[in-house]
Amino acid sequence: MESEDGIQLPRYRRPGEPERYRLSAARLAMRPMPPHEPPTKLIQFWFRTRYVSAYASRISDLHPHVFGLRICPSTTASFFTSATRLLPAFAQSWVEAVFPEWFLPGREDQEIMEEYFDTEVKAYRRLNSLQGAVIPKFYGLLRYNGTRAMLLEYLGGISLSAPEGATMTLEELSSLLQPCYRALHAFGVHQDDANLSNFQLVDGKIKVLDLESAVFHYSADQRATFLGSSVRHLAKHYLSMQAYYRHQGSLEAA
Repeated sequence: MESEDGIQLPRYRRPGEPERYRLSAARLAMRPMPPHEPPTKLIQFWFRTRYVSAYASRISDLHPHVFGLRICPSTTASFFTSATRLLPAFAQSWVEAVFPEWFLPGREDQEIMEEYFDTEVKAYRRLNSLQGAVIPKFYGLLRYNGTRAMLLEYLGGISLSAPEGATMTLEELSSLLQPCYRALHAFGVHQDDANLSNFQLVDGKIKVLDLESAVFHYSADQRATFLGSSVRHLAKHYLSMQAYYRHQGSLEAA
């Protein structure tokens, strides 16, 4: 299957799945729930030689068996990490490879998060003229509970990862995604996290969220290549999501 712009869309469809979907009566009867923080619970488990304590929260309703973990600080782990940093580089690499359980990212490991934050700020500033149209408005930076934060526009609309966003054909999906990618590419920015939850359907157009994985160094040819691969990747996951929601009862054949 090929879109109007020549991007090869997935041909695969599970047996018995319809060409088009709509929300089921059961889904339409559900009360819309206000956004909320996912509930967290403290869990403990053995991972190799370490007993780990972590706060677990469900990633999304689409993947109820997948949890995000926030590792609790450990005095023993901190000592182990500090001692390892005193070793030569080759020895550090060996220890980390043999004992990965003592180097799990925790709240004390901020370097990666700081890098993501800086990347997202850079993307919003470079894409200033797209704010409010293709990406949320970026109002500025602030500090919250001692941590850097940014104030962004609330978009509303429907997430492409929700049942309400899963009623399009692949051609319709592609025709909405491509203008978003092309708009970002015009400013030398590629959204490198092809996840349906990073796209919001607002007033018939798709807006891009979560720019922490933006890439700025791709050439025009590379951006064109990744545009196609990103749209195909999203279309494939869109098909799987539609089948899941139909099995779950949120969607039905139109």
